[in-house]
Amino acid sequence: MNKLNLLSPLLFLSLFINSEDLFILGLGSCIDQDADQEKIWSSIKKERIDEFFFLGDNVYGDSKDGNLIKMRSAYKAQTKNLPTWLDEISINAIWDDHDYGVNDGGSDYPKKDEAQELFLDFWNISETDPRSTREGIYFSKEVDLKGIKIKVIGLDTRYFRSPLEGDKRNRTATKDKRKTILGKVQWKWLENELSKEADMIILASSIQVIANNHGFEKWGNFPHERTRLVELLNQTKKSVIIVSGDRHKAGIYNMDNLIEITSSSLNKPLPKWLATLWDSTKKETDEFLLGEMFYQANYGIIKLSKDKKITIQLKDEDANILSETFIYL
Repeated sequence: MNKLNLLSPLLFLSLFINSEDLFILGLGSCIDQDADQEKIWSSIKKERIDEFFFLGDNVYGDSKDGNLIKMRSAYKAQTKNLPTWLDEISINAIWDDHDYGVNDGGSDYPKKDEAQELFLDFWNISETDPRSTREGIYFSKEVDLKGIKIKVIGLDTRYFRSPLEGDKRNRTATKDKRKTILGKVQWKWLENELSKEADMIILASSIQVIANNHGFEKWGNFPHERTRLVELLNQTKKSVIIVSGDRHKAGIYNMDNLIEITSSSLNKPLPKWLATLWDSTKKETDEFLLGEMFYQANYGIIKLSKDKKITIQLKDEDANILSETFIYL
């Protein structure tokens, strides 16, 4: 892969191809190097996107002991799997646990610096990029579209994250306000980035921010951190869209006009028997969920049109719309 965090020349070409759309971002997460991915990439290609955001678990290279041998082979395999047309557009990426090194891993993972080197190498991140000289893979960039400024921010929810509480499928909310997801340095950086001029903010978190009605990893496991983030986003007085992955489920959420789209998985959906069981017994919902959650392979689309309408969509691997919502700048 290449051209990470660069503004593609195809962006300008797309202004002519897509007469009503100024910018189209594709997004998704949880893409297994050992599973077929040709079909979903074919559908995404037809969207004529300007950029794509990989939201974590971009390979499955973790191991129980945290050894990175599997990670290296996973990246090697994924290099051959990803379509070559992705090299012609801008690519953004953050990691989650399966491309970090250990399941549900956080700040106590001893090989995190080595894992970061592998991440930087796979995504061809320049030595002049801040990510090459600091701890963590968080980043920001700006896209200027005929005077409309989009701020794209990718968070690192792994490198600095304090230990989780509870069991794997029943994570509980900590009462210890010393615990953190982002760490002091990243928090200070984020506050500074959000204070900068922008018309629209796209904020990427590998784990869900709004959804709170499940026992897996989420910002809700650190309630004080979740509150801090939500308040900070609301204080910007800007149009904000949160993009997340991780869940192997997909949905769109609206919490007091703060929108989150969770897109997962690109090619590793829940087994049909399990999805069917959950559908009939305990299908997940949330007070902020718009409609329902979806279990099949999926990807997300965010479109900004000339009339400043923002269209947010979840689509299945055949490009059928599963869920959508709209906001305006």
